[in-house]
Amino acid sequence: MSDFLARFSGGELIGLVAVVGGLLCGIFGILGHFWHENRVTALKRDMVERGMSAEEIQAAVSAGPGQPAAAPRDRRSCCR
Repeated sequence: MSDFLARFSGGELIGLVAVVGGLLCGIFGILGHFWHENRVTALKRDMVERGMSAEEIQAAVSAGPGQPAAAPRDRRSCCR
């Protein structure tokens, strides 16, 4: 392996790392997308097996992760 890398100059090695890194980022992005879609499908199947309605499944899937609760608009409403 070191013999292979010794053939390249510094600039060529930087270019090689940039190209390989870019390809790996693209590959992991594509794989991550398919993994995410697979997990969402498994979640939906589990919800159907539990007897949830289509509206409940849609609400659960479309809800974002960790959405904070709405803060009170007026300070007096929480300090009575």
